[in-house]
Amino acid sequence: MCRNYLRVFATWGLLLFTISTSFGSPEEKGKIEGFVFDSKTNEPLPGANVVVQGTRYGAATDLKGKYSIAQIPAGSYQLVVSYIGYQKSTVAVTVVEGQTVNRVIKLDFQIIEGEIVEVTAQAEGQLGAINQQLSSNTISNIVSQARIRELPDVNAAESVGRLPGVSIQRSGGEANKISIRGLSPKYNTVTVNGVRVPSTDGNDRSVDLSLISSTMLDGIEVKKAITPDMDADAIGGAVDLKLREAPEKLEVRLTGQGGYNHIQDYYGNYNFSGTVSNRFLNNRLGVIAGLNADNYDRSADKLSANYGREEDHAIINSLGLREESVLRKRMGGSLLFDYRLPKGKISLNGFRNELKNEAVNRVNTVSSLNPGSGRPTATWELEDRNRTTTIQSGALGIDQDFDWIRFDASVAHTKSESDSPEDLLWRFNQEAGVLVSDFANQFTHARDVQTLTQLVDSLTGLANIGAQSINLTEKTLTTQFNVQAPFRFGGLLNGYLKAGVKFRNLDRTNDEELYGRDGLQYSLNTTNLAEPIGQLTALLPDWNFPDVIGDRGIPISVFLEALSRDAFLAGDYNFGLVVNKSRLTELTRAFQSTVGAFGAAAEYRRRSVGSFGRDYEGEEDYKAGYLMSEINIGQHITFIPGIRWETDNSTYHGQRFRAIEPAFRVQPPSGFESLTVERDNSFTLPMFHLQTRPLDWMKVRLAYTETLIRPDYIQYTPITSIDQFQNGLDAANSLLKPAHSTNYDASVSVFDNKLGLFTVSGFHKTIDDLIIFTQFPISKDTDPKSLPPGLNIPTSWYESATPTVSTYINNPFEAKLNGIELDWQTNFWYLPSFLKGVVLNVNYTYIDSETEYRSFKPVTKVIQQRPRIVKTILVDTSRVGRVPDQPAHIANVTLGYDLKGFSTRFSILYQGDVSTSIDRTQAFFDRFSSDYFRFDITVRQKLPRGLELFANFNNLNNRQDQNYLGYDSFRPTFLEDYGFTFDIGVRYTR
Repeated sequence: MCRNYLRVFATWGLLLFTISTSFGSPEEKGKIEGFVFDSKTNEPLPGANVVVQGTRYGAATDLKGKYSIAQIPAGSYQLVVSYIGYQKSTVAVTVVEGQTVNRVIKLDFQIIEGEIVEVTAQAEGQLGAINQQLSSNTISNIVSQARIRELPDVNAAESVGRLPGVSIQRSGGEANKISIRGLSPKYNTVTVNGVRVPSTDGNDRSVDLSLISSTMLDGIEVKKAITPDMDADAIGGAVDLKLREAPEKLEVRLTGQGGYNHIQDYYGNYNFSGTVSNRFLNNRLGVIAGLNADNYDRSADKLSANYGREEDHAIINSLGLREESVLRKRMGGSLLFDYRLPKGKISLNGFRNELKNEAVNRVNTVSSLNPGSGRPTATWELEDRNRTTTIQSGALGIDQDFDWIRFDASVAHTKSESDSPEDLLWRFNQEAGVLVSDFANQFTHARDVQTLTQLVDSLTGLANIGAQSINLTEKTLTTQFNVQAPFRFGGLLNGYLKAGVKFRNLDRTNDEELYGRDGLQYSLNTTNLAEPIGQLTALLPDWNFPDVIGDRGIPISVFLEALSRDAFLAGDYNFGLVVNKSRLTELTRAFQSTVGAFGAAAEYRRRSVGSFGRDYEGEEDYKAGYLMSEINIGQHITFIPGIRWETDNSTYHGQRFRAIEPAFRVQPPSGFESLTVERDNSFTLPMFHLQTRPLDWMKVRLAYTETLIRPDYIQYTPITSIDQFQNGLDAANSLLKPAHSTNYDASVSVFDNKLGLFTVSGFHKTIDDLIIFTQFPISKDTDPKSLPPGLNIPTSWYESATPTVSTYINNPFEAKLNGIELDWQTNFWYLPSFLKGVVLNVNYTYIDSETEYRSFKPVTKVIQQRPRIVKTILVDTSRVGRVPDQPAHIANVTLGYDLKGFSTRFSILYQGDVSTSIDRTQAFFDRFSSDYFRFDITVRQKLPRGLELFANFNNLNNRQDQNYLGYDSFRPTFLEDYGFTFDIGVRYTR
């Protein structure tokens, strides 16, 4: 396959060379290049339109404000430069064969009554985004360099979250992942300067954007319709984070801030960052070095509830309250070099960001409340978790532009790692006396559960001790090469041809270990004292074990402490009892120091299921090639046709096993068997873009693209297991194939200096083979041929049991998603007096989706009467629902104001309900998140000598995340309260 790509690329490259040399060489024509700056601030104006008047020759400026127009016949011309929000400028130029004309052009902002208006800080950022969006060759949204610099957000996810069609996922109140156009974060790609960022999630392909500091960025572009030279697995969109390039002078930026978190009344938040940049060797060599470090309390109060089913109504079956005390500490650094060549540059960049999560989680749960679901129980759990997640990347690239042909090549190595060296876990059980009275009916609210349950100290003892380690590593090596050649047919038709190849190798490993002891209530009690109690007494003489141990082992009363949370979940719930972490840790170290001394009855050893069950490793090889062209017809039509080929080959190693612990807990689980599965997929993806400018103040874009959704790692890594009671059987589907989406996009933009930019965009997506979760029962009568292929389930597992299988399948029914986006960006420079400092960004997105979800229903058929033989066949059934994770409405309003050195920004974020889980049979049991909205305020005041003060106030309305069963808020399934936060800091720029 690799040879085929190289053969296609070589053929196309020869064609490019032939065409480019046939229609002109650099010696026959001239070139105009230069920069476009603001006349007062000398800041570059990216996205400015530079056109040779009366011709189709033109270019847009890059992030440094640079433009380059090649292959211009000799002669005298007028160069017209336009930039929304600024006055047009016309400059006379004379082009000489074989020579380059350099022109630096400075534009004036708006003029009122003969005086030039000074552009404000937020207006500069907004205008940069508007002009870059208009100059893009596809449908996109921009966070400009100036917007990031003037009022910076905590991380890249927060910066992107205010763009149209983008919704944020949060952890502890902090934005960490984004959804684009109602599609999950795992359906987007994230790149840094075009280099793919590896996944940071343990299960899927999503990227935690909170790991990337805004201070290292020069801008962010979100492309809603990709082009053939981009990775195709971006059905939602592609997020490209642009790294800064050193300016032509020494620049120093330092920031320090401190803050407060309301949930834990914590004042220790801080954030320090700094960058230094300069150019050397006559400006040929540029260097940027950056460091960042922060510490934030991201604590949260959470509720989770599950409901049983009785006919057509729901009965609450369990309630869990979770207090998370979380500190997140980041530290990162970046180093970027670029060396300017006569016809291009060489760049080398590297960055590393590390996120440490230090969490103490307390979880109180009552379960099996619904009659018929088992004996009601209560558990008190404590988790001491410490995880470090890192992203690091290094990339070397070269870019050469010889006017008649251009090429770039790069090699990049990226790595993400999530490491939890030792998470300590404890659980106390109460298996009797939980209910005060019978309340299991459909009218019982989650708030009432606590008033109708109780803790009985003498019936509650330490049940489990565990120590878990998890290491997840993903490494990627990517090489790519692109070549581009311009062409021109007379004065009407011009453009370029482009081709490229890309090779990416991905290695992913997940290794988990679990040590500990279950069943301490039964093995460490008054009937089994001798050896275990003697050992513990010797190690912990102050504990008086013979006096405290009862029929339930070590009672919870030994560990209780006087700590209460009156305001837990805004005071709607009482968190209840709290156990002491220090005493539990002391006991755990005693157990760990006596491995093998207690005998099998109280052994602390490696747990086989927890140490073998989720381990996997695999390798994925991607190969891609593309052909595309940009064809400009006259001055107002641009057509971009192209085609992309992608293949991927993956090999993953997993296992199947019975989740039954052997006596000594050191060997693999019962029935352990290694599995290896290979998958091959290939796709041909045509794409077309059409842009027209029917009027000077209007631009229309149309796009047809085909994109992919690759399965989550855990969905197809070959891991199959059945629980010890043979009731549940989890099976990954090792034959899952990528989903394929056909996308239609249309966008109309109108713009002028007073209106700003108003855009209406519509999209329609048809997704084939969408990957969905499903469940179905099997038994000894089930025909194995009716099972979905790729589950790796031995028939012996259900010969004497009737487990319910949980797995994933490619849905045979199309999923359809439609939406419309409205976006208005403007500033009111033309208003009198102080009102000219108002800056407004408003966007609204409506999304509608529908798909028919396939599920399976067992049907018994008589195969033979005498003797009677029956078979159970899994037949298809289905129901209609929304696409998972799809919000119906997304809206953002950002109102900014600048007055001299003062700036403020007030933001409102709104997201409609989201479909989080689809029930197989009834819409009543679907799960949704409720509507979400929040208010944020940022203020800044400039001071002399490059100093400025700023403050951020987030979630001022103290909004919770809320999920419910169906559309009825009477049945909460998940609540998260993370309170409001504020930061105050100082920034220095030289």
